[in-house]
Order: sequence, then C-alpha cells, then structure tokens
Amino acid sequence: MIGKDDALKVLEKVLSFCKNSEASVTLTASDLSLTRYYDNHIHQNLRRHNETLTVRVVKGKSTGIATTNLLDDGSLRWAVQSAQENMEVSGEEEDFPGLPKPEPIGAVNGYVPATANLKPRDRAEACAVVIGAAKAKGLQASGTYSSVVTELAVASSTGVRAYNVSTEAFFRTIIQNGDNTGYADRLTRDVREIDAGSVAEEALARATMYPEAIDLPPGRYDTIFEEYALADLIRFLGMLAFGADAKQQGRSFMARRMGEKVMGDNVTIWDDGLDPASLAVPFDEEGMPKKKVVFIEDGVAKGVVYDSRTAAKDGVKSTGHAAARRGARFGPRPSHMFLKPGDSTRDQMVRSTKRGLLVTRFHYTHCPEPMNVVATGTTRDGTFLIEDGRIAARVKNLRFTESMIEAFSRIEAISKTARITRDWWSTFDSVLPCVKIQDFSFTGSTMF
Repeated sequence: MIGKDDALKVLEKVLSFCKNSEASVTLTASDLSLTRYYDNHIHQNLRRHNETLTVRVVKGKSTGIATTNLLDDGSLRWAVQSAQENMEVSGEEEDFPGLPKPEPIGAVNGYVPATANLKPRDRAEACAVVIGAAKAKGLQASGTYSSVVTELAVASSTGVRAYNVSTEAFFRTIIQNGDNTGYADRLTRDVREIDAGSVAEEALARATMYPEAIDLPPGRYDTIFEEYALADLIRFLGMLAFGADAKQQGRSFMARRMGEKVMGDNVTIWDDGLDPASLAVPFDEEGMPKKKVVFIEDGVAKGVVYDSRTAAKDGVKSTGHAAARRGARFGPRPSHMFLKPGDSTRDQMVRSTKRGLLVTRFHYTHCPEPMNVVATGTTRDGTFLIEDGRIAARVKNLRFTESMIEAFSRIEAISKTARITRDWWSTFDSVLPCVKIQDFSFTGSTMF
C-alpha cells in the first residue's frame, strides 16, 4: 500500500512538472492476493502490486492524456511530456468545460484491516473447507479466493485533492457433479463475514439437485432470478441507459422517455457511492464527490449520472461518476447500483409458480440492441424447472433474448432481502434482491 501522504506527494510532483498548462492527475494502486483451486487442489497462489498513473494536461480547450505504471521521476516526466505532445495534435474539444474545482467529499470507511492482512494460509483453509465438502460427495470443486487493497488518489491544478483506500474479499466456487454444476460466492469488504461452509453448502445443493438435466423447449416462462443472475440483467441498464452521455446522444431510451412510466410500479433503481452496503468509494476519477442518483422511481424514468463534461452540457453539477480516462474517453457510468427490495422471499416465489424456471446465473451476456436494452446470454450452474409450486427438475441451459425495459415491467415479486454481488463480467458491484419476472423469453436451448 502506498498510503495517503506518499500518494499525494507523487501527484504534487507530477503537477509541478506540468509547465504552462493546467493538469489533473489520477493514481490507482492495488495489492491483490489470490488463491486459485481446481479439481479439489490448490494450484496457484499469487500476490500482485500494480500502480497506474494517468496525467491529463489542458490548455484552453485542448487536452492530452498519457499513462504510466512507473512512479520514478523519469517516468513521471515522460508521462507529462507525452500528454503535452498528445495535446498539441489532438485539436480543440468544443464541449470541454475545463477542469472541475474541488467540492467537499463525504467520508466512507471502506478499509478493513482483517481483509488487508489476510494470509495465504487463511485463504487456503477456506478453500479446504469447500474442497473437503466436495470430496465427501465424490465431486470436484474449483474456484478462487481473492483479497485486495485498492487506493485512488486525485489531484489537479484547480485545487482538487482526494484520497481513498478500501478493501475487498471475494470467495467463489463451482462444484461439478458430472455434467451438472453448482455455484456460490461471497463478496464483502470484511473477510470475517465470509463463511466457507455456507458457500460450500450453497454450491453443493445446486450441483446435486436432480442428477439428470432434461430438455426444455424455448419459450416464455415465469422465471425467478437469483441475485447472481439479476446482476447481469441490471448491468445492461447501467452500461447502456443510465449515463448522461447516452441520453444526450440519443443512444438510450432515457433520452425520449424521461419522466414517463417505463417499468413496473414495484421497480426503483438507484446508485449510491456513499452507502456502506455496497463497496462504496466517495469520489470519482475527477475527484468529484459521488451523489445518490435515482434512475427509476416506482417505474418512472427519473435521472442519469454525470461527469463534469456531460454536466456542463446540461447545465447541472457532476454527480461524481466520471470513468477512468486511459487512452480513450468513456462517458459517466453508475458505480454502485441498488434495486429496492420487496416483501417476498424466494421460497414464496417458487410456491406461487405454476410452471416456470429458477435461474442461478448467466454466462457471457451481451446486448445486441442497445436502445431497447435487448440482451442475450445463456444460463449456467443451476437452471431448474418449477412445477406446481416446487422445484421439479434440472433443465439443460437455455439462451435468453429479452428487452430489459420490458422484463423490468413484468416483475411480479421481489425478495425482502438483498445482497451485494457482481455480474459475470465484473462490471458492477450491485446490491440486489432476487426477483420473479413473468413471461421471460428464452429463445434457444443447449446440449448441456
């Protein structure tokens, strides 16, 4: 870990190298420790430290960016020189509002010493619990256990100074039972909240429930989505619809339907970078404080997230959602999404289903039609048929193709509990319940 004082010293040094131009400097650093196991054996332990410094120089409406992962004086000077050379050939950006000025930043305590100090032996013992449980059933367990300390520091010639350090632990497993698999994970700031035994129990239950998977024809089914699966569905909304640039450029349904009913009455989705239930970080890559933004309230389209550029275009303030600028400009995007819980439970959803499906998670999801957020992907690691209010069979994996706008308009029930989880791509860390959606469209089947 670099530490606040040393991180800000590096940024001050870079700013001192930026002669005759304004500048903004961002430093991210991570200390990752990971144990990987496969087929009931730990086969890899690693520890990786990485630093990425991005400098952005500004003169008028011209900007240039360069990045380095070396923090010696020579490398820092090279980064500044490269950014200045890039600025000279990049031309002016008409919509560039200038570097933002500092604003008060809320406090978030995201650093847990127990996570930061997790040892290889600790990770190995947790993996051994899952491996032992799988072996006892004659099955195979694979997965990873990681812990990471992440630092983010931002400084600019306009006076921005910001630093945050946080921890994260992520333990997951896939247990294989012949052609069947079962999945479980835990994501948390505090490693002491991870119970390896419960992870093993959850994955084993999915892997051993009904030994033979049956074929099920494509069609529309009332479907219950575990939190793992819902994370992928809500990801598309965050990536494609809830950013101000997508609205301003007309690439999002939010551009033409703001203030209109777009989803069900029971759907409220927001982003909150200060809520400790998520992996909160209080500011963005411009050093701007994160603000709570409600995207959908009781089904009505309400708002989008902004960085300084898109905020200036709409005459509003940044909501603290600038994305990393490393060689390409990305628009603002959500960082910590929430879906409002309801008053149901997963078991109640199952009992209320005459004929439908229970989906654990997805694999390799994509969005071929962004305007209506039509997404596709395949189920994995536990897809089950529900008949007459009970789980009746395991089914072979299915491909879905569905508009997320329409799907979220047909949410019949939402669980009263929510948990932090992440999508298959690890794009977002979201706090989500499980949900039941009527008539969800499955358009293809698989052989496994």
